[in-house]
Amino acid sequence: MQELQKTLQDKITAAMEETLENMAFISVEECSAEEVEELDHPQLGVNLLVREPVLFEMQLHSSKELLYQVAENMYAMEREELDDRLINDLLAEVLNTVAGLFMSAILPPETKFALGLPELSDEIEGGSELVFNYIAEDCPISVEIKTADLDSFKSLFSN
Repeated sequence: MQELQKTLQDKITAAMEETLENMAFISVEECSAEEVEELDHPQLGVNLLVREPVLFEMQLHSSKELLYQVAENMYAMEREELDDRLINDLLAEVLNTVAGLFMSAILPPETKFALGLPELSDEIEGGSELVFNYIAEDCPISVEIKTADLDSFKSLFSN
């Protein structure tokens, strides 16, 4: 399991870095769950199902403050101009982009994959061993992977 976690950490980190740097010129650093808890920021969550080639769920939890910073950089808007709809759309777009980059990185070239639509989540469930925590602009952001069939999920990495 440690080897899988290391591989996932590397691939998720690369996807997070590319996404936030390309969207808003924001860098991310890996951190521990304890560091995320210490920051104690209000967070928003979004879920997305990867439907093919193997079914699993990706969840993204981000501090609302980070999302505002990303939106301000991307849209060159003042905070007062940003509304909840735009912030929620941005949260979904970040996860969609991270998921696409992650799947492209782990699958052989030309292999097709299917993503579901991102859905906002009110709660942070946690409990998975596959949680990857980051800090960006002094704000927490994390990705969690959940799967009911770990063996099928592991098969994605045997190619």
